[in-house]
Amino acid sequence: MDWDTLTAVCPQGHRNTWSGTATDRHGKPRVMFTFSMTDCTPCPVRSRCTHAKTAARTVTLRPREQHELLRDLRAEQQTEHWRKRYAARSGIEGTISQAVRAFDLRRCRYRGLAKTRIQNILIATAVNLTRLDAWFAGKPLGRTRVSHLAALTTT
Repeated sequence: MDWDTLTAVCPQGHRNTWSGTATDRHGKPRVMFTFSMTDCTPCPVRSRCTHAKTAARTVTLRPREQHELLRDLRAEQQTEHWRKRYAARSGIEGTISQAVRAFDLRRCRYRGLAKTRIQNILIATAVNLTRLDAWFAGKPLGRTRVSHLAALTTT
């Protein structure tokens, strides 16, 4: 990406033929890069760039500042320091996810803080008992989800 001239280059070395700004369906600004059909149609690696059958490749990105911030944050996620910090968070996220999916943690059945607190304590107890049962039964842990971006880089 060359942000100053709003040009992008595809993996085969072709430059985009159009670029401009638009808004997504939520009204947030985006920058779009569209490539030529004459470049995309005969391309041998077209299936890796786009799923469109008749259209050329279009790349839609966030505005420059947001795009560069995301790029820097994703690079930071590859460091050992970040992974150590995230290890503590990932454990609790799995617990919260299980409580939400299996025990409807997001919905309170009662009014008032006292009853809500009791419900949360009972849900926490149920999560612990469920995990103990799985551990005693030798049930394997669930697989970790792989993001779409990570799946693309491993193929």
